[in-house]
Amino acid sequence: MMNCIIFTVSEVNMSNEIPKIEFNKSQTLDVEIVDFSELYKKLSQSKSHDPYAMHKIEFYLILIITKNSYRHFVDFKYYDLEEGSALFIAKNQVHHFTKDLLKSEGMCIIFSSIFLSKHHFFSGNLKFNRLFNYHIEAPTLHQSDMGSDSFIGTAEKLHQEYIFPNDFIKSEILRSLLHILLLQAERAKELHSLNGSNTQWIEIFNTFKDKLEKEYVNTRSARYYATQLFISYKFLNDIVKKLTHKTVKAFIDDFVTMEIKRLLVSTSLSVKEISYQTGFEEPANMVKFFKKNSGYTPLKFRQQI
Repeated sequence: MMNCIIFTVSEVNMSNEIPKIEFNKSQTLDVEIVDFSELYKKLSQSKSHDPYAMHKIEFYLILIITKNSYRHFVDFKYYDLEEGSALFIAKNQVHHFTKDLLKSEGMCIIFSSIFLSKHHFFSGNLKFNRLFNYHIEAPTLHQSDMGSDSFIGTAEKLHQEYIFPNDFIKSEILRSLLHILLLQAERAKELHSLNGSNTQWIEIFNTFKDKLEKEYVNTRSARYYATQLFISYKFLNDIVKKLTHKTVKAFIDDFVTMEIKRLLVSTSLSVKEISYQTGFEEPANMVKFFKKNSGYTPLKFRQQI
């Protein structure tokens, strides 16, 4: 178990596609916990992709800082983490590590979608969680958000159990400890949540977001998504405004803009190709849309990044 590779490349075409990194299928536990020193060694040995360049992950990742500070890149933003901080990175987000790993100590917790689906109480209790829902809230929690609580002790117990030589009921213990850590984080998010949202609204928002991810290439019509959800446009707009402080149209525009950004900086596709791939019939319309929502032309954004 300890010699496994954290992740593997499921689809690599470095000239045209961003590397898509999936959870290592040889990892029988569907979860992996490594400290930063181990993580740095594994990243240095990677031959399939550059961990310090942008890549898309097809699993869930949590970074917890136990000493000093660390800076990490997720979706075109750097996040500064201090001792006691945690960063929650969702499946399908673009990220990369930084060499700050050498200056800090912490834990990297990785688990797959299979891990969530196997353990139904996760998806039940945390069905409406904010932790990996970066559209609603920041993906970070800091020690100041935790009060007298802390992630550090739970993260260290997870790592101790992961490397413990006796594998008997190891999966159950890891599952329980990870459950505790997620509940600690969910409690802190709930305590500091400013939008006062209820679980029904978050469920509707998540369903809307899932549909948008699948269908935005075909339509960016807010009214279409409201119809698909069997609710009024006004109700959908109220939900999105409450949770994201944006109108539903602005949210859709921001979502599509982010997808264009990902393609611009991580592929060699032309602007014309990206236009068609993101649902624009005419490249000029995509250029106009992107400049309006990002402040840059596509080529200028690509050059600056």
